[in-house]
Amino acid sequence: MTVPFPESGRPPAAVPLSPAERAKARAKLARKWAGQISTTEYVPLEPEEFQRTLDAMVDALVDAARAEPFQAHPATAHGAELVAAGCTGPAALQHTMDVLGKGLLALPELAGLPRAAERVVLLLGALAAGYSEAVRLHTLSQQDTMLKALRVALQDTRRELVLAHGRFEHLLAGTSSGVAVTDAEGRFTLVNDGLAAILGQPKEELSPGSLFEVSHPEDVAALRNAYRSLLSGRVARVRNEHRLVRADGERVWAMLSLAAVRPGEPGAQLVAVVEDSSELKLLQGQMNRQALHDRLTQLPNRQYFGSNLERVRRQADPSTGITLYHLDLDGFSLITHGLGRGVGDLVLDTVARRLKAVVAGEEAMVARFGADEFALLVRNGPGTPDVVRMIQRITAALAEPLYVGDSGLAATACIGVVDRPARDLTAEELLEAAELALARAKRNGCAQWALYDPFQDARDREWASLAAALPGAWETGQLTVTYQPLSTMDGERLLGVDALLHWDHPRRGPVRHELCAELAEQTGLIMTLGVALLRKACAQLRDWRERLECDLPVHVPLTANQAADPDLVGHIRSIVDSTGLPADRLWLGMPAPALVNPGGEAAENLRLLAAAGVRIELLEFSTTAADLACLEDLPVRAVRLAGWLVERQAHRTGQDTLVAGALRELSRLVRATGVRVVVAGVDTPEQAEWWRSIGADAARGGHFAPAGSPERFEELLKPPSG
Repeated sequence: MTVPFPESGRPPAAVPLSPAERAKARAKLARKWAGQISTTEYVPLEPEEFQRTLDAMVDALVDAARAEPFQAHPATAHGAELVAAGCTGPAALQHTMDVLGKGLLALPELAGLPRAAERVVLLLGALAAGYSEAVRLHTLSQQDTMLKALRVALQDTRRELVLAHGRFEHLLAGTSSGVAVTDAEGRFTLVNDGLAAILGQPKEELSPGSLFEVSHPEDVAALRNAYRSLLSGRVARVRNEHRLVRADGERVWAMLSLAAVRPGEPGAQLVAVVEDSSELKLLQGQMNRQALHDRLTQLPNRQYFGSNLERVRRQADPSTGITLYHLDLDGFSLITHGLGRGVGDLVLDTVARRLKAVVAGEEAMVARFGADEFALLVRNGPGTPDVVRMIQRITAALAEPLYVGDSGLAATACIGVVDRPARDLTAEELLEAAELALARAKRNGCAQWALYDPFQDARDREWASLAAALPGAWETGQLTVTYQPLSTMDGERLLGVDALLHWDHPRRGPVRHELCAELAEQTGLIMTLGVALLRKACAQLRDWRERLECDLPVHVPLTANQAADPDLVGHIRSIVDSTGLPADRLWLGMPAPALVNPGGEAAENLRLLAAAGVRIELLEFSTTAADLACLEDLPVRAVRLAGWLVERQAHRTGQDTLVAGALRELSRLVRATGVRVVVAGVDTPEQAEWWRSIGADAARGGHFAPAGSPERFEELLKPPSG
């Protein structure tokens, strides 16, 4: 088709655009075209290649629209090109018409072109015709290809069917699992040798029967439900544990897998695969028992005991309740270390049997919680012994000697008891309460027992929560170092400063140094915390020496574990070197009980530190001969009297008691050796005067000044005004 020139006889004048602008407008139209098609069609080409294809088509269509004479048939090839690019869906043609129908007319190059709309319509019509013809040819090609593929697939299927039948026969003959094909009523139509072996009868005898006949009567109903679900098509496969009955009447545990063939159709069949799991069931039972019982004593373990505790607690008579005993053998490691692990196991087994004998007449359970810990749970009845008599029986049973070779062994135990607990306590809370009661019993020594006390339990839990929160308190700055002056007994002169821990607990309030140190000792934080305290105290003293010309020594108390730390000497040398503090300005307090062994690590640390110039004072010093021996054998410069002695005397100030006389004599003996006597906890003028009267050299306490921040201590260093 051709279109004549306008009346002027010349082609229309082109819009005055640069080549770059024209290319940009065409590319924008092509991108929009590609985007519309890609959102609804799968295009097998890479996005860049597809974009280049559409760019070329847009260029060709614009050139065809502007060509003179105008011809629309070249656009037919572009429709076929779209199909070749993989755009064969109906949406592709629709998006092409929508985008190009508007987009071509909007191009500046076609603006002002006479009969532009007519030309665009004719071009798009030709493109659509080419697209439709290409789609028709493409469809015919696909149908032909598919027909050929179907012929090949049919041939392959026939071959595979023959091979599958052979493989199925081979599988039936070679597998140890039982396989059967049944009709909808469960009657066997095919049985392999494996199923015959599992059921203990020949295949010929099985064939007339059904799967329901060889199933355990209690499992038949579940099997019929499975058949109905499979035959109706509601489920595709059923697999569960099933019991079969052998020809000799023996029960067989099996894993039964069922699948339907042509469910919902006439003549539907089911394939059953039977795996004998009798041995696995037996092994599983043994493993379950091992998981819930102690291997050595065969007693229930903590997990099983806890679950049983919950059940017994619910079922117990409210008037009698239950009683829980938690035992920990005393000194059991001495047996294993001295006589070997085998003897230790024999003792544990003997303890288990004797504890079972103690409660043989009761509704009770004995368990081993691990290592040398046992538990007894008694469901109390009218004749059940009370706690005291039951503990007497336990103690008597354990005390009976067990002879191993020439050794007669006997066991004692600490026991925590929870008797008739409140019914609102959970099993876990009961076990925790018994553990806390046991811990209190062990603090009192060997062969002790303690009864659960809710108020004491709350205090123990508070103590445990403080210990657990201590590391975080140091990290967050709640735990700080405070300083308390050490003064002469008249308070006129400062002799030094004690560096002490102080915990400003958000709920409990201030926690003093002694409790902080004890908590750190229990949690193992004392090693890290002690070094940090030493470093901070020495750095603070160096600052005071430089700024205030203060030459007072700093006293830092150590715990027993710190005193025996093999790295203590190295830490002290590092701190003294890094701070530049003279060694004799550091006084370390070591607990006297930790120094009883003259060849121990603590005593060796003391000697090495004293030789390096560090001053040593004995803490917790009392009237014992062991403490006096430490004073005589070790290079110490001061003793700090035990806190319990100071507190005792604080309540008897002015009384001439036996302890007061001993303290006077002790002070005289200490001062006779040239060692200073220091008292901590002097809070009143009367106390200060009494300690001065018996010869104490220095003291700290509320009477002189409380512990405080470095800034507060600096106030004491300033000379009085006037």
